[in-house]
Amino acid sequence: MIATDLDGTLLDRGRLSERNRKALRAARERGAHVVAVTARAPRGVHRHPGLAASLDAAICCNGAIHYDFPTRATDFRHPIPLSVARELHRRLREAIPGALFAIETGEGQIAQSRRFSENVLLHDPWTFVEPAAELFDGVDAVATFVVRAPGADGPALVAGARSIEAPGVRMWHWGSYPEIEYSAHAATKGASLAAWCAERGIGPESVVAFGDMPTDASMLAWAGRSYAVADAHPEAASAASHRTGACAEDGVAQAVESILAEFDAPKKPGR
Repeated sequence: MIATDLDGTLLDRGRLSERNRKALRAARERGAHVVAVTARAPRGVHRHPGLAASLDAAICCNGAIHYDFPTRATDFRHPIPLSVARELHRRLREAIPGALFAIETGEGQIAQSRRFSENVLLHDPWTFVEPAAELFDGVDAVATFVVRAPGADGPALVAGARSIEAPGVRMWHWGSYPEIEYSAHAATKGASLAAWCAERGIGPESVVAFGDMPTDASMLAWAGRSYAVADAHPEAASAASHRTGACAEDGVAQAVESILAEFDAPKKPGR
């Protein structure tokens, strides 16, 4: 099977290239499962042109939610407990003055600034509230908790967040990008992919994974064969067993085409 991150790995600025689409279709025609393992919520995957026809399933919100394309079933595996999210919110407000917050509920996003929605595709519906308003009113579950701090760069934001204890959650970051995200401690791409595969009798030796960011590292380390794209974050690159071309150069397709060529090559006598 093929497990791939989306943004920055399979999708270049949100676009699924024709070459990547054809490579995934060729893999599925040979019997492979293709699963997206992504920070996106299910609606951000399902509504993307071309993805529904290229994927069997999606592991969303960094492992919190499983989504099945044929049935459109959503399975919320690892929410952040509301009590934990509220306490995290309180501690971060004290540690990072002026920080703004957003939460993903699995059905929509609630944010304290419209900046959270800028350049983010297919993640509506959005609900915007004032920074002083209660963020969790009417919320039943939290898939991810997102933090931004106007004027701070990525490293400064991470340093501020690391100054507090955050039991029950795991923090993700994107290097210089000035945003951090929390998910339930059990929600990792690697563990969630392993669980999805175990339910179908698939071992890591049968999995090829692709990624580019620290959130992908656990998945890349678990898979029997894994590829970091050429412009990947160092944490992802160190976890992967192989390298492939950059996202903008259809690195996923390059690797998939090569793997399929291995399977299609004539076997030598005695092998």
